[in-house]
Order: sequence, then C-alpha cells, then structure tokens
Amino acid sequence: MTFFDRIAARASELTQSEQALVDYLIAQQPHGMLDSATVIARKIGISPSTVVRFFAKMGYASFNEAQREARNEIASKLASPAQRVGLAIGREQTAEAVVDGSFGCDQDNIRATRESLDIKEFEAIVRVLTRPRKGKIFIAGAKNAYAVAVYLHTHLNMCMKDVQVLDTPHSLLADNLLWVDEHDVLLAISIRRYARTVHQAARHFHAAGAPVLAITDSPLAPVAGLADHRLLIHTASNSPFDSFTAAFALCNALIGAVSLRRKKEVDALLRHGEMLWREIGTFVEKG
Repeated sequence: MTFFDRIAARASELTQSEQALVDYLIAQQPHGMLDSATVIARKIGISPSTVVRFFAKMGYASFNEAQREARNEIASKLASPAQRVGLAIGREQTAEAVVDGSFGCDQDNIRATRESLDIKEFEAIVRVLTRPRKGKIFIAGAKNAYAVAVYLHTHLNMCMKDVQVLDTPHSLLADNLLWVDEHDVLLAISIRRYARTVHQAARHFHAAGAPVLAITDSPLAPVAGLADHRLLIHTASNSPFDSFTAAFALCNALIGAVSLRRKKEVDALLRHGEMLWREIGTFVEKG
C-alpha cells in the first residue's frame, strides 16, 4: 500500500492539522518527505509531534520508515550514484539511525524480492545449471555486480565442474568469447547502471544459441530481453549506491537448490576439497 493509498483509506479521520500536512506533502511529493519532522512542522505551522503521530496513524512503524519509502520512490527513477547522492541519509542522522535505515532497506529488498520471485523461472534456471552438458557455465558480472559473480562462482564450483567467471574487461572480452557455442551457458548478473560488456556477452551467447540466464533488477534491463530465463531483485538503498543484499540472498537460494539436486556429487566433492585444503594449508588450523 502506497503512502497515498494509506491517506485515502483514512481520509475521514484526519484532523485539521493532519489535513494541512497532507496538503503540503501532496504539493511537494515525493521530495517534501525528505526533510526532518521538525522542518516539515515548521513549514506548515504545526508541531513535530503531530507529524510523527500522523505517520504512525498511517500505519508506518516510524517516520524514518516513511522517509525510506519516499527515498526509494525517487531513487527508482534515477540511474546513477551521482544523481542519487542527494537522497543519502542526512548529516543530522545519528549512527543508529543510519544503521537502522540501512538494515531496513535491505530487509525490504529481500522481502520484496521473495514476494515477487517467479518460482517457475527459478526452477528453470536450476534445471539449466544442473542438467548434463558438454560445455561450460560462465558467470558474468561487471563493476559492482562482479562481486556477486565471484561469490556465485565460488559456491557453484563446489557443486559441479566447468564453472568459471567470464572476465569482461573490454579489451579481453572478444578473446574470452572465442570458443563459446550452443553447449555453453551464461549466467549474467546485470544491475543498473548496466555494464556494456555484460550485455555484449549476453548478445554473443544468445546469437550462438547458448542459454542465457539473468539476475537483474528490471524486466526492461538490456540483458532481460536476451535471457531465456530471468530473476528480478530489488536494490533500493538509503545511500547513493544500490544495495546488492537481495542479489546475494537470491544467489544463496540458487546455490542451495543446485546443491540439493547434486547432493551426492557435492558430498563427495566437499570431502575431496577438505583433503586438498588440509594438504595445501588453505585455512588457519585452531589450536
């Protein structure tokens, strides 16, 4: 339910001061919500406590939650960190408010991603990843999404062989695509601003007849139109930068599903891995 849906549902219950607040927020929406309760109250001529009580009356857990919703609405229309920097938590915020706001955004992103998740698409991606194949699974991500690609590769590599990160520096991309054919699979992580090299890789795999799987943040993302199957995540943040928490959560779900389908192989591989890690001394031993 949006802010204005909440107001409409309680329109008959508004006091004169609350109606003045509503009129101001409608006239200034959504940016009017970015001021503190004190500043909003001063502009309207009401008390800050009236502002705080109003949002509680509208069903928000706090005024900060309502502000976070407004920031997300604005941020969803802006593409780059430079454009979103003005929406970051104000300097007057305490460290605790910053932490609560950040955790709140990530909780909202995970919940929204789960609620909108297409389970049939999820299952289809798991089937493509785990079916017998002659080729390789390439995982591609650039800029901030590269960390997601590496995380996913680290774990899928312990579930099955021939999984690798596709290096996407522009000068090397063509070389790394030379041997791609219809037996290979591309899993592309593409989150705004959408990296050109990941899109180019997806186009090449698509043209070669290879399956393209995508994790992205919009059905309108460039890679979405090339994907045989896609999963969407939410990335709202109260900083200038998109949050990738829901992307990692979705990757954990994929890893869990893949490992369940390949339980026998994963169990054997992990036992083999433990011997290798001890032999090489990968980890610090306790005691």
